[in-house]
Amino acid sequence: MKSKEVSRKSALVLLVVTFISNEGAAQAAIEGTVRERLGKLVPGAAITLKRSEGRTASAVSDYRGTFHFATVNPGDYTLQIEANNFYPTTYNFVVTQRQPISITIELQPKQSARQMVEVNAHSLMVDPGKTGSLYTFTHQDLEKLPDPLVESTNDLVNNLLPGANDSHDNFLAVRGTEFSLHEFINGVSFLDNTQPQFSPGISPQIFETVDLMTGGFTPEYGNRFGGVLDIATRSGADLGGHGNVNFRRATLGISDLNADYGGEYRRLGYYLFLDGFTSGRFLDPPEPRQFYDFGEGSRATAQFDWDAGAKDAFKLLIMGGGDNFQQPNISDDQAVGRDAQRRLRQQTAILNWLHTVSSETLITTSLYERTSSDRVLPTTDPITPFSKASRSPLALGIKSDLAHYWKGHFFKAGVDLARLREDESFFFDGRGDPDIFPPFSGGLLGGQASAYVQDHFSAISTLTFDLGIRYDYFDVVDTGVQTSPRFGLAYHFTKTKSVLHAAYNRYFSPPPIEYSLLASFLGHHAFDPHQRVGNIRPYTQNYFEAGWTQELRPGLNLELNSYLHTGHNSFENHEISISRIFVPINFHTARSEGAELVLNMRQLERIGISGRFQYALQKTYFYGPITGGFAGDEPLAPHERIVPAFDQTHTGTAQIFYHSQWRSFWGGSALRYGSGTIVERGNRLPQHFTADLASGFTLWNQEPRRLELELDVTNISNSIYRIAKESEEIPIQNAPSRTVGASLKFHF
Repeated sequence: MKSKEVSRKSALVLLVVTFISNEGAAQAAIEGTVRERLGKLVPGAAITLKRSEGRTASAVSDYRGTFHFATVNPGDYTLQIEANNFYPTTYNFVVTQRQPISITIELQPKQSARQMVEVNAHSLMVDPGKTGSLYTFTHQDLEKLPDPLVESTNDLVNNLLPGANDSHDNFLAVRGTEFSLHEFINGVSFLDNTQPQFSPGISPQIFETVDLMTGGFTPEYGNRFGGVLDIATRSGADLGGHGNVNFRRATLGISDLNADYGGEYRRLGYYLFLDGFTSGRFLDPPEPRQFYDFGEGSRATAQFDWDAGAKDAFKLLIMGGGDNFQQPNISDDQAVGRDAQRRLRQQTAILNWLHTVSSETLITTSLYERTSSDRVLPTTDPITPFSKASRSPLALGIKSDLAHYWKGHFFKAGVDLARLREDESFFFDGRGDPDIFPPFSGGLLGGQASAYVQDHFSAISTLTFDLGIRYDYFDVVDTGVQTSPRFGLAYHFTKTKSVLHAAYNRYFSPPPIEYSLLASFLGHHAFDPHQRVGNIRPYTQNYFEAGWTQELRPGLNLELNSYLHTGHNSFENHEISISRIFVPINFHTARSEGAELVLNMRQLERIGISGRFQYALQKTYFYGPITGGFAGDEPLAPHERIVPAFDQTHTGTAQIFYHSQWRSFWGGSALRYGSGTIVERGNRLPQHFTADLASGFTLWNQEPRRLELELDVTNISNSIYRIAKESEEIPIQNAPSRTVGASLKFHF
């Protein structure tokens, strides 16, 4: 007991390493202070920074006890500190892209040779300077999860982000907003939604780190809010000529073959990823038994990192992908041969240039572009409603950010300029269906401009502030302008290892880009004058959040967050009749409130157990009238209140895993619970509970080569529950049935 207490004191970590986060190149700079337990500074300490892949960097603390590492990629790290007459200390942590972390390392002086001191590696489970809700997962964390949990970003968020729940038609809702799952990739964001109806998406296997965020956003974050994925992609410079080949096969026609490889040639790092997949249950079907629901797709990624010298570094990321999938039928449509399909294509390029002005000042400039194609192919049968549509968006942009560290202040400022093009067409023939919609074809050029400035600093050693302001201008269908103040604070109770945080944010969310021209056209030209509600408009919100984080013991922490946000012109998806074409709609005002509980347990080495438990309580209301887009058949009266289709009062997820040293065996379960979503002007759907089982072990190991086998069963009770129903005329969606699968993974 005594040795453990000395160990805890000898590795006490409190304040003064600042990770100067560089969003464009996804890198951080590290500064720190080493002192002894009584506060005296320790010069001449040898500091080694080691990445999980084995790459190391070294420094020596100066006469003030400080040390510095210029640019560090996000990921898992170990910091080792050694000094004469002190016991060595190691500290494990994760470098994130933007969240500054403040730490001081205290060393324990050596006593007599007869006194034994146990020194262990420690991890920071509670970030004393975190002012919002953020959960970081590294590539190593994701590799430990079963394959079904990390097949897509939707799967990842649905299992790991508190408060996320399935909505109708494979959409995902987070904290009371449906258009909310938003990706930042190497510091650049796009307006595209990640749902499979609109995008082929990207694979979590290319993530080096991903920050899942739900509140307390600093001014550098723009566009949509709710569930934000801040992604840093993998670098071949860290892989050392190694890679993986993975093959998964499961029931319902599910298969996935992917491979990646990375290395370094001189100063050029290269990383390649290829993925091909099929599924006989591609989308949530409108009946428990799926009809006409096959899909296939492929994705590819290439990244090149070039170290141009002491002051400059470049990163080029190129991604492409596409899906071909069938639009699922109800049994009546299947009987008459309905065969509507969809084709999605997307290509993205991001070029980052990092320029180090000095050890305190970094500048990042990013050039980015994305082209997409979405084609809804009509059915060939002569009976069922006929619908076809297409869209081809283009985004071109430049983004530049300045980061400067000065006397405990971490300043950041930046601008983002984008040129946007949207071309859309639509035709619908109800073939006896009473709904009538005018045909549409058109295109529009627009743009987006944003600027921000912010400061992260500690007023005292235990009190941290995030202050800043953001300006947004958006002009595609409708023009929106807003200046948004942002404020956050975190107070660290050092004795109890607790952090209290609170934030107020003003948000500006541009309209969803998918079929926004069509939605606004219908808002002006619908045959029914009551449906003419005008353009789709930006969503503006006031967002309040407060939370408490508590380290219960080393490797185990508890986090409780509560939030309230109110806003004007809130978004929801609305399907045009039964066309499988979804357009955005505005409601006059919205109010969401909720609380979330997260219990996170890192692996306990003695018993090999790791786990995570999440519970969310939430409520969302929309208020009429409808203010933009496609109003539907029943426009709301002013102040009339409804509960949106995605609202679910209680949600919960849990993952628990056991790891053994024998052949690296592991096994565990992933659990999901939901109390049921609302049916428009009706009762809630029944509650549901599902459980997955998975296990794996190493078949063969001859480092660096090894062969691993994974076995998994999803939804073991085959609970095909009803997910959501968007409106009276739209069929309800049903959850996936049970699957049984296996994966072979070869690491080389």
